[in-house]
Amino acid sequence: MLVYGLAVVVYALDQWIKWVVRQHMYVGEVIPVIPHVVVLNYIRNPGAAWGLLGGSRWLLVLIAVVVVAAVVFVKSRYRLNWTTQVGLGLLLGGALGNLTDRMVWGTVVDYVYVVAIHYPVFNLADSAIVVGVLLILVRNLFGSGRKQGGADVEQRNGQDL
Repeated sequence: MLVYGLAVVVYALDQWIKWVVRQHMYVGEVIPVIPHVVVLNYIRNPGAAWGLLGGSRWLLVLIAVVVVAAVVFVKSRYRLNWTTQVGLGLLLGGALGNLTDRMVWGTVVDYVYVVAIHYPVFNLADSAIVVGVLLILVRNLFGSGRKQGGADVEQRNGQDL
């Protein structure tokens, strides 16, 4: 339940923030949050991260659908540790948030720009995806040790996650 509950929260927050941005900013508008560090910068991104695959809307839709299906499959097949569940929930909510934008608007609403490091403009869904994938990778690459009684990693069908 944690995976789907967290995904709903991430999705709802992502869509609400994007709605606020669309209602109260114009495309290209910049609003300082912390001057010279972080600004709100409303853009419509037709591609993936860093604008990659711009104009490949349907390929990006397909990738998001595959990610959503993979998360649902893994969740239904394995008993997952807490960290992996949180990672999958973040990944699922973020993928659904950007998928909704692509399906409804044709582009993704991005709005956070970290001026201090010139990091590309991003949104909550992007952040959730990155943090979710990092949690899954770190937990499963570096946290595979078992605790007494198997409380840290559970198995189903002989697979550890």
